[in-house]
Amino acid sequence: MKHTGICVTSLVGGMIIGSALAMLLTPQSGPELRHKLKDMAEEGIDKAKNQADKMQQMIKEQIEQARCKCESHEA
Repeated sequence: MKHTGICVTSLVGGMIIGSALAMLLTPQSGPELRHKLKDMAEEGIDKAKNQADKMQQMIKEQIEQARCKCESHEA
């Protein structure tokens, strides 16, 4: 579980950095480039938040399952 989160975070971070470098290396005007970088950063943040929400929900479900198993063993 811990490794999955690290992999996803690394993947998203690499995509953001790679996209930013590609934008910086292509000839564009300053305002255009800043606008595109801002949009890409916002997309990356949204993706990271969505992934964090999914992971949080999955962890909550696993905790609930573990509680149910503990309660059934105690009874």
